[in-house]
Amino acid sequence: MRVPVLFTFSLLLVTGGLRAQQQPVQKEIAAALAAIKDFEKQSWKRDSSSNQVLRSRTESSFAAKGRFYQKINAQLKAINQKSLSFDDQINLELLSHDVLDELAEYQFKSYLNPIQTDAGFHATLASRGNTIIHSKKDAEQYLILLKDIPRFVDENLQLMRLGIAAGITQPREVLNGYETSYTQHIVETAEQSVFWKPFATKPASISEADWAALQTTAKAVINKDVTSSYRKIKTFFDQEYLPKARPTLGASGFPDGRAYYEDRVRHFTTTNLTSEQVYQLGLKEVARIRGEMDNVIRDVKFKGNFKEFIAFLRTDPQFQPKTADALLKDAAYIAKTVEGKLPSLFGKLPRQPFTVVPVPEYLAPNYTAGRYSRAPISSTRAGEYWVNTSNLPNRTLYTLESLTLHEAVPGHHLQISLTQELTGLPEFRRNSYINAFGEGWGLYSEYLGHEMGFYKDPYSLFGRLTYEMWRACRLVIDVGIHSKGWTREQAVAYLADNTALSLHEVNTEVNRYILWPGQALAYKMGELKIKEMRQKAEVALKDDFDIRAFHDMVLSNGTVTLSILEKMTDRFIQEQQGKIKKKKS
Repeated sequence: MRVPVLFTFSLLLVTGGLRAQQQPVQKEIAAALAAIKDFEKQSWKRDSSSNQVLRSRTESSFAAKGRFYQKINAQLKAINQKSLSFDDQINLELLSHDVLDELAEYQFKSYLNPIQTDAGFHATLASRGNTIIHSKKDAEQYLILLKDIPRFVDENLQLMRLGIAAGITQPREVLNGYETSYTQHIVETAEQSVFWKPFATKPASISEADWAALQTTAKAVINKDVTSSYRKIKTFFDQEYLPKARPTLGASGFPDGRAYYEDRVRHFTTTNLTSEQVYQLGLKEVARIRGEMDNVIRDVKFKGNFKEFIAFLRTDPQFQPKTADALLKDAAYIAKTVEGKLPSLFGKLPRQPFTVVPVPEYLAPNYTAGRYSRAPISSTRAGEYWVNTSNLPNRTLYTLESLTLHEAVPGHHLQISLTQELTGLPEFRRNSYINAFGEGWGLYSEYLGHEMGFYKDPYSLFGRLTYEMWRACRLVIDVGIHSKGWTREQAVAYLADNTALSLHEVNTEVNRYILWPGQALAYKMGELKIKEMRQKAEVALKDDFDIRAFHDMVLSNGTVTLSILEKMTDRFIQEQQGKIKKKKS
């Protein structure tokens, strides 16, 4: 799962809710937040001066942003951390983490490379087709956005041209088939476009005459501005980008690529570990999990070796969903069953519901097996657990329990919804997402399935182990690709030989690691830290350890770095010991 960090800073603190009201942030931190808020406000003001709805994507705008965050970073480094309250220590570390990421984008010019395997500026545009129109004003605002697409596309293409010149592109080797991400939006009629979806059904608040006029305008705008922009994207890829995309595979092939990758290791693990240390940890985890997988194979009395067992899982029809609806129903049933188990492990549960839906068609071919899509807490819609129903022979039922626990509950939906419901936090913390924590929590949630009575079927248990092995392999593969000169074939073989993921998933996953350096490291690193902190609390509190209180503590501050989580755990242990002592006295 990937959730972008939203830099929506605000000094507003709200009352009520799940977390006690926090005192206003310390003045130096408040000053930095105020400066960021003003900078963002002024940037939006400049961008919207001529009906510009989508953010500016010019090199000058990124340079100005980089210079601004250099000043903010200097201000934050000058703050005396020892003088801060515990809450403000968290505020400072999280704000610094976000600011360092802004600086890295500036330093390494990663904004010149705005595409990934299942994302990118043009894919983000396509998600605007999910806009819901309630009123005539909503429709008019959406039309303004559509009219702004040609400018937005031109600016991104210019950035990519600068990237080509600087050697900052995606590898040519993994771009085969990438054309589907934009050619699907080159349509004959406006009604065939995903951007037409908001105009497909008339809202009751709009008159027939106004709706007819809006639809006529929408057809013209989609044909003139939107579809033509995707034709321009295709021409650019065909004639400029693909012929000149870099021949190297890993991030080390970028200018200053080794330093860039070590920075990505820092960012996505929120640790001071080097890529080599992460690699060695990955090798140890792969060996440990392989032992557990071998035990399952012995338990089911399979007549064959590990490779043959994997082939059996990948090809036997009993492990493949029969229809898309059946897959969705199975996922929904698992999710609902999990919800019934949550009160035994959590004292606080979110009020926001979630639903189970297929991955949108325009994303599905190159997308992961599933993902969580958040909804703002004030939204009229629920969170969404996306299940990929395309290419059904490559969707594996034995991994569905793990996938659901990770993406829905007690994984991403529970964690993200609780974060949005927290009060007493600066706004930037309520909307941020740190991969090591969020993805670590998702993988830890898969582990919690054991304590909720899942994985009774040995094949489902093997599915959980294959998902854990998948995340352990990432530590090895990601470093191998970006620091050790691995080929794509090496990476594919390593993942295929060690997991029961379908070969389709193996290939899409490896492409993702290549195109998104470092992100794959977050999952295992975060899960290991959460498990380590749980064990630390269990040892310290012994029979007085309360799993519900521990989980509530882990989620009590929203998304945090792993070093903050360690400090939170130490404080939790001290507080619990104090309560125990007081109770016994």
